[in-house]
Amino acid sequence: MKKKNKKNKNRHFYKEKTDKPIQTPDTPTLSVCMIVKNEEENLPRVLSSIQGLADEIIVVDTGSTDRTVEIARSFGAKVYFFEWCDDFSAARNESLRHATCDYIMWLDGDDEVPKPEHEIIKRDLLLKRGNAFYLHLKNSMNGVEDISLQLRIFPNKKGIRFSGRVHEQIIRAVAMAGIKISISEATIIHHGYYSNEEVLKKLNRNIKILMEELKKDPDNNNTIFFIARTLRGLNKIDEANHYLDRLIEIGEKNEKIKFTDMFGMVALEKVSILCSKNEIKEAISFLEQMKMPQGDNVLIFTLGELYYKTGDYDNAYKYLKAIRDETFNNCLTPVNPQGCKKNLNTYLGISSLFAKDYSTARECFNYLINIEPDNMEYYQYLILCEEKAGNIDKALKLCSDALIRFEREPSFIKKRFLLLIEKGDLVSAIDELNLIEESLYDPEVIAGGFLINCMTLNLNGINHFYRLLFNNLFIPEKPFPEDYQKIMDILKKLNENKALSLFERGIKHLLGLDANKPKENPAIKA
Repeated sequence: MKKKNKKNKNRHFYKEKTDKPIQTPDTPTLSVCMIVKNEEENLPRVLSSIQGLADEIIVVDTGSTDRTVEIARSFGAKVYFFEWCDDFSAARNESLRHATCDYIMWLDGDDEVPKPEHEIIKRDLLLKRGNAFYLHLKNSMNGVEDISLQLRIFPNKKGIRFSGRVHEQIIRAVAMAGIKISISEATIIHHGYYSNEEVLKKLNRNIKILMEELKKDPDNNNTIFFIARTLRGLNKIDEANHYLDRLIEIGEKNEKIKFTDMFGMVALEKVSILCSKNEIKEAISFLEQMKMPQGDNVLIFTLGELYYKTGDYDNAYKYLKAIRDETFNNCLTPVNPQGCKKNLNTYLGISSLFAKDYSTARECFNYLINIEPDNMEYYQYLILCEEKAGNIDKALKLCSDALIRFEREPSFIKKRFLLLIEKGDLVSAIDELNLIEESLYDPEVIAGGFLINCMTLNLNGINHFYRLLFNNLFIPEKPFPEDYQKIMDILKKLNENKALSLFERGIKHLLGLDANKPKENPAIKA
């Protein structure tokens, strides 16, 4: 009996050790919901792209006459039918009604979810359980790519439904349900409309529906906004402005309306129209007169960007520096946060150079190099930053690093040459000068070459760069001593007083005015 008990105990131990399931989090399930009509060309691409991501595919057909329904069923989709009534929200909500999973992701028939994005989406659903998600939407039209944010994933909860017959929205319903909204790193591709004819057809369809909707509800601000945006797309700028001004007036009178995402979008639309008419000063004035909604860094960034593009670096610096360390992830106005942050660091970095805030400039350009390590321009700006800050050795080190990364790019050879002159390392400067092809000489290189050859008493070099100096800088050729002051004026822009004094001594040697002329200078190149 004891033996049997022992055996049973061992069996129990063995089972417990080997058969216990591995504890893994309960991954939320995902319904992908779509409305389609005559999408037989695009549908295989989008449905194949969500295989392995969607636990359930809901397809609502609004009147297809091609093979759309057959294709949808071949991919395992649950197909339902809806009689089209010029109401996109009604059709979307019909698809939501059939969803049974924890989360809903809505797609268009011409969307695509690249496979690498699947893991990002699954991770977001797991780690940020209960949140809704903006996804990055990459749009392509006429060869031009644009990235924006759209709320594409949200919890499957009663009451969360789309609104608006055109440009249907889900964000307000999500917000009213008290659901936190996060920005996912995942990107989906919207292949969209590839011809102007298709775009115009869509816009004309939309404006008809929107105008009908406005008759039913004249005070619907969302409808008014989308009318303005659609009219702008149809190039009816004056009409678009009329509706935007109407919304701006409402917002100025009603703080509750003003401090919403929609009002921020209205302001950006107004700015965009003014800029398209080249009325940038008017756009700046418009934003300056606005009382910026608290926390909407997008509008502050836009104002700084406009100042930057007009060359007003002082004001650009003021506004951009104020939001340097702020995030765009939780702004009232939805934007692509990565894109905004990249542009902010670019504009602020350059503006900081003018403001002599080299610390901020350094931070900006280091950030840019980190996200785009193969962008040569960022290295050039960072080198300039260190030079202006007086860190010549750091600038030289960056030049050397850039020459390795960019395979001896001539612009960095030239820059290192000029930095070596500034440092006073004439021997190394001459070595560097020999690496610059004469066809790549510019005024700085010519003036620098002339300078160091004078300093090192290299008569052949002096004569060579003397000729280049006049030929390339368009200074009327005169006897050498008479042009001394003009040459000095050019070189003063490039060199310190110490270097200039050495240059002056070299001139005296050349003219035989210095009795203490050294017999030999080891730096001279024959």
